[in-house]
Order: sequence, then structure tokens, then C-alpha cells
Amino acid sequence: MLRIKCEEVEAALRTTEQPLAKMHRLLDNKPIEYVAIALSGEMQAYCDSEDDMVKGMFGTIVQGYLKKGYNRATAEIMAREFFRYES
Repeated sequence: MLRIKCEEVEAALRTTEQPLAKMHRLLDNKPIEYVAIALSGEMQAYCDSEDDMVKGMFGTIVQGYLKKGYNRATAEIMAREFFRYES
């Protein structure tokens, strides 16, 4: 039997909330895939690629709200809310 202490693995990661939420969904829905990523040492790379994708999407969403007439502060708040509910 193999047991991984997920909290310890995730505590060592340099990442943000969004990739961690995706990792938790992966653990819940596809635990074997989560374990494979953890054991291969690719978890940081996985989180980094997710962070990059979120950053790009965040800017796109903010721009969409700006085009709709919202000011920058409101657009950024709304984009953060979007990602909070996507988790």
C-alpha cells in the first residue's frame, strides 16, 4: 500500500489558489493521476503551467469587463470572483 501525505507535498509548492484547487479536484476525481504527478516530481511544473494559464485568462477577462465599461478596479474584482467560483 502506498500512502502520500498530500498536505506535505502541497506545502512545498510555490503556487496560487487556482492550481491548488485543480490539484484537489484531481485528487478527489482521479487519485491515481494525482499520485503519478506527485511521485514523478512534476507537481510544481503542473502548478506553474496552471498559474501561467490563469494569469493569461485573468488579463483577458479584465479586458472584457473594461470593454463593457467597468473601471479597472471593478473589472479586476469581478475577474477574481470569476476564478473564485471556477475553483
